Amino acid sequence: MRQKMKSAFVQKYLSEENARKYQHMLEKREEGKERLKTSMVGHLSTLNDGVIAIFITVMMLEIPFPSSEKTYREFAGAILIFLVSFFIVADFWYDNKQIFEAIVQADHMVVVANFLFLASLALIPVTTKWIIHQNNRYSAVHFGAVYILTTIFQRLLYFTALRKRFRKNPTVFLLMIFSRACVLLMISAVLMILSWFYPRQAFVCYIILPVISFFMP
Repeated sequence: MRQKMKSAFVQKYLSEENARKYQHMLEKREEGKERLKTSMVGHLSTLNDGVIAIFITVMMLEIPFPSSEKTYREFAGAILIFLVSFFIVADFWYDNKQIFEAIVQADHMVVVANFLFLASLALIPVTTKWIIHQNNRYSAVHFGAVYILTTIFQRLLYFTALRKRFRKNPTVFLLMIFSRACVLLMISAVLMILSWFYPRQAFVCYIILPVISFFMP
């Protein structure tokens, strides 16, 4: 419909020479869009690397140094919390690399999904800081909520990036997306409930989840 309106406008208001120039401009614009989609894959991958590196640095800087022998236990606990968040971020980074290695173009939907993912991932350092300073049920539950939200947005990124490749097999594609997402979301939901009643034990479980996911994807 939109293309027909443009064609009618060209035929009615433009001369033959101007119509050729207009058509040439449209072709160049489409070529530019295709080049941008191709180059955007590398740009997004590089952006994610830099942003995630900053996230890891911020989490590391939140580790308090022990001021005495009494505070050494708190120092060791903060390192443990950092390692949990580190492997969670590393696991998301690894999955993202796999997504961008599987595509040759990234359209606007992929860009939007990627920034939604980064926005949710940015909350992991915040909740990590919260747990380091106040390890209670509220901090543990919010940590789990951020983990679930980030998982959802990464599945959205996976869908938008690879949706065109599986047009002929949409059922297989949806199974690929939701099979892992459902397992992670179910585990995360159980951990969030556990966090409310047993926050320390739940956070120990949070240690196991990213380690298993990272080393045995």
